[in-house]
Amino acid sequence: MKITSIENYLDTLHPDLLWWTHEVMSYIEKTYDTYPVVLFYQRPTIIIKKQLFIMLGGGKAHFSLYTTDFEYVEDHKLLKLPKVKYGKSAILFPLEKRELIDEAFKVIDEVIKRSQ
Repeated sequence: MKITSIENYLDTLHPDLLWWTHEVMSYIEKTYDTYPVVLFYQRPTIIIKKQLFIMLGGGKAHFSLYTTDFEYVEDHKLLKLPKVKYGKSAILFPLEKRELIDEAFKVIDEVIKRSQ
C-alpha cells in the first residue's frame, strides 16, 4: 500500500510505534512550528534546510530518527546509551524504553541547533 498522507502512515503503525511517533510529532509541532511535519519518502519528516532533515520511522522493535546530519549520528554513538542502536543515518530507540523519549527530543533539538 502506498502511503499518501501522514494519517495513512499513522494508520499502519503498531500501537507502541504509534506512541513514539505521536509523542515526537507533538513535540516538533509545539517546539518547532516553523518546521512543519510533512510526508517525505512516505514518512513524517521535518525539513530543516535544503539538504538537512529529520525523518521518523521504525520497525517491530524500535522507533527511528533518521537525519542527514551523519556527523551528529556518529557523535551520538559515543554516548553509548544502553539498548540504543544506530544506522549510518539513524538513531534507533527500543519501543519498550519509553523513558528514552526525552533523548529523542534532545536529538531533534541538537540537530536543529547545529543547523543554525
